[in-house]
Amino acid sequence: MSWQQPSPDGREMRQIDWPCPNGCGSHWKHSAAEAGRVVEPEPDDLPAQGNREAANEIGADFIASALKRWGIEHPALREK
Repeated sequence: MSWQQPSPDGREMRQIDWPCPNGCGSHWKHSAAEAGRVVEPEPDDLPAQGNREAANEIGADFIASALKRWGIEHPALREK
């Protein structure tokens, strides 16, 4: 992934490159501050907490149907 963002002094833009979070890069992980917002694809032995726990318990089908009912357009919800 690449994007541009202002340098700390705000005078110039700099290019930021980061490995893909979809598994393309082997070492990218969510920061500790966002760890509770990650939906784990496989259950583990760790105690679940926060948004991860709620999302895993209600399931992806429920979330997708709720988004569709609320009128939210998302690429994952498009018919193929």
